[in-house]
Amino acid sequence: MSELLNLVEFLHAGLTSPDGSLQKDAFKKLNNGIRSRPPKCFTDSEVFYVVEFYVSRLILSDPDLIGIILDGILWLAEQQLLGADCAVKICGDGLFSSLHIPSLRKNERRVAYRLLLALISCDRTRSGLILMKLEFVRGFIGSLEGEKDPECLMLVFSMHPLVLQHFELAHLAEEHFDCMAAYFPVDYTPPPGSTSVVSRARLAERLRTCLWAARHLDGGLLLPLLIEKATARRPEARTDALGLLADCLIGTLHAASFLSEFLLILPPKQRDPIPTAHVTAYIFALCNLVSQLATELDTSCDTEDISQTLSIVAGLALTYRGGPEEMDFVEILLKCLWPEERAEEASPEVDGWFAMAPGSAHGISKVAPQNLFADCLLTGVLASPSGPLLARLFHRLAAPLLWPKVDPLPTDDCFYQIKFEEIIMWTPHILFLNRLLSHFSRCKNLSFEDLQTKEEDVRAIVFNFSHTLKRSCCDLRMCDGDNQRSLTEIAAFGLLCRLLSLLRNDDEVRKTFLEFCPHVLEHMVSTEGTETPLYALRMEQQCLLAKLVSQFSLGEDGLLLLLFKLLQGDSSVELEGVAIEVLQRASCNSDVILNNLFTLLFQRCSDPVSLTPVLQMVSAVLFVTKSLQNSDENNLLPFLAHILQHRINDIFNVAERLIGELPREEAKSCLLDLLSSIRLVSSSLSEVHQVEIFTSLVEFGKTRQPSNSYAAVLFDCEIISALRPKLPDILLKEIVDLLFNFFTVFISNHHSTNSSLRSIVFNELCVCSATLINKFPGSGVAEILAKVLNLLLAHMDEGGRGASFVPTSRFVVLTLRGLLVSQLSATATARKRLLEHLLDILLSTNVPCPTQGLQRACLLCSLHLLLPLREAADVDIGLETEVELEPLCLDEEITHCLVNPLAVQKCFCLVGLRLRTAWQLLREVAGPSSEQASLEEAFLHGYLRLASLLPDNIVDDYASNALEAAVLGVIGDARHAMGQQTQALGLFVIARLAAHRPAPSILSSSSFSLPSSPDATDDFLEKLLCLRVTCASADSSLRTASSLRFNLARCLRFLVDLPPAVTARHRGAIRRLLEDLLDDDCQSVRLEAARAHNDWCLKV
Repeated sequence: MSELLNLVEFLHAGLTSPDGSLQKDAFKKLNNGIRSRPPKCFTDSEVFYVVEFYVSRLILSDPDLIGIILDGILWLAEQQLLGADCAVKICGDGLFSSLHIPSLRKNERRVAYRLLLALISCDRTRSGLILMKLEFVRGFIGSLEGEKDPECLMLVFSMHPLVLQHFELAHLAEEHFDCMAAYFPVDYTPPPGSTSVVSRARLAERLRTCLWAARHLDGGLLLPLLIEKATARRPEARTDALGLLADCLIGTLHAASFLSEFLLILPPKQRDPIPTAHVTAYIFALCNLVSQLATELDTSCDTEDISQTLSIVAGLALTYRGGPEEMDFVEILLKCLWPEERAEEASPEVDGWFAMAPGSAHGISKVAPQNLFADCLLTGVLASPSGPLLARLFHRLAAPLLWPKVDPLPTDDCFYQIKFEEIIMWTPHILFLNRLLSHFSRCKNLSFEDLQTKEEDVRAIVFNFSHTLKRSCCDLRMCDGDNQRSLTEIAAFGLLCRLLSLLRNDDEVRKTFLEFCPHVLEHMVSTEGTETPLYALRMEQQCLLAKLVSQFSLGEDGLLLLLFKLLQGDSSVELEGVAIEVLQRASCNSDVILNNLFTLLFQRCSDPVSLTPVLQMVSAVLFVTKSLQNSDENNLLPFLAHILQHRINDIFNVAERLIGELPREEAKSCLLDLLSSIRLVSSSLSEVHQVEIFTSLVEFGKTRQPSNSYAAVLFDCEIISALRPKLPDILLKEIVDLLFNFFTVFISNHHSTNSSLRSIVFNELCVCSATLINKFPGSGVAEILAKVLNLLLAHMDEGGRGASFVPTSRFVVLTLRGLLVSQLSATATARKRLLEHLLDILLSTNVPCPTQGLQRACLLCSLHLLLPLREAADVDIGLETEVELEPLCLDEEITHCLVNPLAVQKCFCLVGLRLRTAWQLLREVAGPSSEQASLEEAFLHGYLRLASLLPDNIVDDYASNALEAAVLGVIGDARHAMGQQTQALGLFVIARLAAHRPAPSILSSSSFSLPSSPDATDDFLEKLLCLRVTCASADSSLRTASSLRFNLARCLRFLVDLPPAVTARHRGAIRRLLEDLLDDDCQSVRLEAARAHNDWCLKV
């Protein structure tokens, strides 16, 4: 006999004892004995014998004993030791027979459901349950009766999809569906103090999966349930119903997440929607539901429900797309969302383009779709772009325009005046039609078939429309005067451009359109703010014109010539700017326009008086470069590089002129844009092309010998930093030698150039150094950079001026970043030695006197450059030391740097945490000198600076330590009062951590030792309020003081959630302080103080 059977026999007396305690003890021993044996030691017959014995004892009434027995069976099931006959035995004679699961206690029910789930999930046991047929289904449904416990329901909801997938439900299908539907939507809120990990969201998601699985079998029951619940008053109920309805119609879970700008972009071959027959049975109810939701959600801020509603429309359109019932669906949808007027309400008909309606009628029918109604129709069009919905909308929205070509045209102004007034009233329809066609172009190119109209009809619209707009706008100036008339002109011109792209080679239409274009270009010279709707529409006009110029035969002569003439004549600077903006957009799709545009722009730069042509040319180069980097369908970036390469002499002339104009702000910005353009273009080229351009540029620089050698240095730096990390050793040696020579030239000419140029050049040299040490593992780069560092240190010692510390600190921090961020190993001797030297400059507590100034400059001014984050330089306001340095930004992606996936954590751990350790060591020094106290604050400042830049997904790991340091940075200690910059930074860190995590929880953290008690927090608030005195200190700069006040307001804003008992004594003082800040000279401070004041008034 086997060990298992021996164990059963040995415990038989206890297992069958009438004494409940002995019996429970015996079954526990049996369970433990079974679990102590490896699963492979059990045979099927032994397992069945044990299971049969277990099941026979389930008839006992002791709930504790039942739990122990179920635990024993559950272990066997989870180890997949049970066969089909065991599963039948457990369910047929146990769970569904002698055991009534709904009457068990919660713990026993949970074990029973876990057992049932394990049996259904395993193929081996499920095969036996399937043979039970309806007996299993009936027992399964009965076992779930009245279940309300959330933990049990999580198990129940996991079983339903498996039952639907593997079992024939027959006439029990509706009863089974009712078991799921009874819980929909989930109405559950965890009670206060509950330790359950089950939330309403988890329950709702699990139930959603159940009902989703039922969409094929129970679609006829599911749809009316969802339609009913979608109109519920409870927001959660409506959201759940809408989400599941959208999923079923579209055929994928969480379908709304695939909706972007009204277009549903689904992964390929993942649609499995509810059968069309079920949808058709409820199509009227579904469309009416959409109409009701569009009304109710129109003024709502519930973006989730709005997205779900749009997804439902997309799902309906997908259901009928390309099918015989699509036209019927379109008519029903339009009837619900934009019904046509009844005959008695319709406007009087007119019989021509210039015909006037009798009496006071204006021929304007139903108002255009607005808000969410319009969004729903737009979503329906994009979901089925080849369907009839677009054509139906076009014919209704363009109704006043659909007239034959007027020939001859009337000469009396009154006809054009009346027609323009009619167009003004029709502007909402035209705007919506423009919006439809604009989004439609994202899916496919517009055609006559899409609009279900003939070419002559579109030609008539363009002809009549162009003549009317020319006479009414150009001649009669009817579009002037107010925004509504301007809006009409913009909308009409947009529709003309879109329809004109359908036509080809029509001289008559082209002539009229071109006569209207100069008027539109004049209006594009906007005097309005960039945030206004009209400005955005004017920008859209530029894009439409650019598309016509680059893709349509009309642009090959008339329109293109018109734009180029504006650049060659006596047009205003503003009108020239509009022409350039249109042409630069068009050049992104045409090599001919690209070449002609830059040929003309470079020619214009020869003007020795005005700097405007140079600014326009550089702006165009930067715009085209960025646009092509984002999307270059025609592979024009190499062609742009070719143009610039052949214009290298002109580019040098432009650079020298801009350098000569420094420190003018516009010249400085233009020079930086030019350098960015060179780097972006170089970055996009192949390795061979990069080397070719670099070589030719170096040779050109040698032969040209420009009047200002810094122009060559800057251009070489841009290309060097953009090189891909694969270069021949000979070329790399030439590059690093060249870089060392650049630093030598810079240092030798340091005092002979203006500060702006020095800053720009040194920034580019630092970026070059960081990118080279990052991308190339050889010792040559590290050795040269070590020589450069020694050269800078020697020059810094000779100069003896604090200002030279800051540029050198940028070199130190950026070179360190290049090493730490890189995926290359630092085991090479030269790289390792350089890394240790750089870290020693930052972290040493005993640096030599000549290096102390550099160490403080690194910690106070440049440490934000260490972390590879694009937003690192702009994380807050006014925390940088005020020095004459240009902003510096290193983008590892553009420069092809090798970035470690954990680069941010690596930099923070190797520098930030060691800064904290160094700060704590200096805090322990008794009676520190002034130098030690200053270094202690610098270490703290550097640590807080890095902590303030950590991304949200990382900052939690270091929150407690950062908060402790931030509080000390604000209030100081008995030995040392902190400077205002450190105080502002500490306030910023506190505010950020409090915003990221509720103030009570973060301030009461067990690892946080300062305000961990009411008294400590009270003291902290008191010292915080004392900062109102130091904010106006006479010895601080205006920028630093503003930064301190801004971060003080922000910190108080996020501390509003502290316990009332802690804040009670300080509320009046806090409000008075915030009221004072409401009148601050700095706008940012006023805005932040207003937010904080509102929170303290509303929440406290």
